[in-house]
Amino acid sequence: MALVLVTRSTGLFSGRTLLRCRLTASTVLRVLYLGTLMSVPPLLHAQPTAEDAPPPSTLAADMFETVTKLPVTVKDMYGKSIDGQMVLTHFKPPGDGPFPAVIMNHGRDSNQRANPSRYRYSDVARYWLRRGVAVFVPTRLGYGDSGMEQDPEFTGECNSKNFDAAAAVTNVQTLATVEFAIKQPWVNPSKVILMGQSMGGFATVVAMGTKHPSVIAGINFAGGSGGDAVNRKANPCGYHRVAATFEKAAKANGGSTPMLWLYSENDNYWGPDIPRKWHTAYTGAGGKAEFAPFGPVSTDGHSLLAKGMSMWRPVLDQFVRLQGIAIPQATGAPPASGFAAIGDASKLPLVKQDVKETGYVRFLALDLPRALAIGPKGEWAFFSGENVIARTLDRCAQTAKTACNLYAVDDNVVWQP
Repeated sequence: MALVLVTRSTGLFSGRTLLRCRLTASTVLRVLYLGTLMSVPPLLHAQPTAEDAPPPSTLAADMFETVTKLPVTVKDMYGKSIDGQMVLTHFKPPGDGPFPAVIMNHGRDSNQRANPSRYRYSDVARYWLRRGVAVFVPTRLGYGDSGMEQDPEFTGECNSKNFDAAAAVTNVQTLATVEFAIKQPWVNPSKVILMGQSMGGFATVVAMGTKHPSVIAGINFAGGSGGDAVNRKANPCGYHRVAATFEKAAKANGGSTPMLWLYSENDNYWGPDIPRKWHTAYTGAGGKAEFAPFGPVSTDGHSLLAKGMSMWRPVLDQFVRLQGIAIPQATGAPPASGFAAIGDASKLPLVKQDVKETGYVRFLALDLPRALAIGPKGEWAFFSGENVIARTLDRCAQTAKTACNLYAVDDNVVWQP
């Protein structure tokens, strides 16, 4: 299945992405990294769903979704041992592998630990599957079906937070997931990436301190702890203590594992400044991490992962390419023409203004591979997925009753005036 839009009317980046620059929606749609791309299986069509979306009643056969349980023992901040069965959801690409693997750690809402019963991040998983990467999503102890009788990640009162204890708890479960993953015959045991959102981003950062030999990189989406978007908006409890915990992880890692940190400036949990302080603490203590700042996302930038894919996808693609992950590409794509930057909708020829303002934005929100074609009288169509160029040109020609020309393929404008 692929997305298509056809209408009749009378690249995402160009150049090299600079991760140190502030990335707004408009900036992101004007700057594209360069790299070697390749064609891979079915497309991620939609924006990622909310992380607390309930799991479906059946497993996703097209993603080879499987659920298992791992026995783990952790100690809470009071030193009490907690035994439990950690629910682990995993997905794999088609074929036998061996595939690189991503461990995706979830966030935390202390008032809603029951939901979801099992974390999946299915649309984020599809992003990775399309890049030939297996995905493992643990539901840590204290959440959902992994058991809520105890809350091992509780860090204490606002003025006396113990984030080191939470780090120890998440490290046990992250490493248990890594060990399970690398034992699978279809996983490349020397190519594991850690990734997380919010508290899962915190878990990813502190796991760098373990220096697991299989882990080659870490990805932190809006990571942190101690936040309260309602009662302490942009003013998390003990943020300096989080910085100290991150410093310890950085010192233990010694800069041996690269990281990418992604934050939005309107994050209601952390605000625009505190994530930078955390990053400074981490890198100042010897950690290796690029900071990718983004402009506002919806009403709360803490939803960057769920609602900002068109912004973060090219930045993340650039980072994972450096880790040897192949990025999707339309087969037979012509070279960039230099006619326009992929994000500059004003340069679209022939089409009406509403196409520039709304339709093209939908095209830009798609994952790769993708293509858009324009007919001689402003007819246009886009497709994403397999055999994308031929399908796009065919559909546009059906509407135009004559041949159309490609305007954009993947992250490049290929239009020849």
